[in-house]
Amino acid sequence: MNEIGSLVSLSARADAGFAPLRAPASGQVCVHWRLRVVEHLTARTELVHELASPESFDLVWGGDEAAPRLPVRIRIDPDASRIEATPTLHRAGTPGALAVAGAFGFRGALSVEETVIRPGDILAAEGMLQDLDFDAGPFRAAAQGLALLDATVRLPSKSLGPALLPWALGTAAALLGGMGLTTWAAWRYHLAHLPAGASACRIDHPPGSFARVAPPDFPRPRLP
Repeated sequence: MNEIGSLVSLSARADAGFAPLRAPASGQVCVHWRLRVVEHLTARTELVHELASPESFDLVWGGDEAAPRLPVRIRIDPDASRIEATPTLHRAGTPGALAVAGAFGFRGALSVEETVIRPGDILAAEGMLQDLDFDAGPFRAAAQGLALLDATVRLPSKSLGPALLPWALGTAAALLGGMGLTTWAAWRYHLAHLPAGASACRIDHPPGSFARVAPPDFPRPRLP
C-alpha cells in the first residue's frame, strides 16, 4: 500500500466496526446492504426504489497470511463510495420480496434485487487514503482514524447462477432462441446427408464401464 494521502489499491476483509446489520430481504448478517425494489402497480406501470444502509463499515487490512502485519482499519462511507457486487434476485411473492414489502410498507407486488456485503468478505478497494487525525485542530474530535475517500469497493462474484436478473435471462433466451433455430437447421441438414447405415452419435461401451455418448459432430461452415 502506498503512503497515506495518495491513491491506493488494496485487498481487505469487511468488518462492521460496530454492531452488524441484517439484510432486509435475505436476513443475512452483513455490514452493508442495498436494494433495488421494482413495485408492479399495473401490467404496464412500475415504480423503482433504491434503498441502502447508510452505516459506515471498515476494511481490515493486514493481520493474515497475505499481509502478516498488525491489522489496519480503514473506514468506508457508503454514501461517498461505489460498492459493486452481484445482486440476488427475489421474485414477486417470494419470502424475501414479502419481507421487504412488510419492512418498508410497500403494498403492490414487487421484486427485489439485494446486494449484500458480509463480515469477512474479501473486497478489492481503491481510492484516496487519508488520515482524518492528521493536522487536526484543537476543536476537532480525535481518533477519527483512516478513511478511503472517493472509494470503489468490489466484491468478486464466484457464480452468476443464482443471481441472474430478468433482463439478463430475457437476453439469454433471445440469443439461445436464434442459436437453437440455426443449430436445428444445421443438424437436420447433417442427418439428411449421412451415408446409408451411419449413426449420428458414436457409442463407446468398454467392458466394465458405463456407456458414453460422444457429442454429435455438427457441420462447420467453410470460409470463402
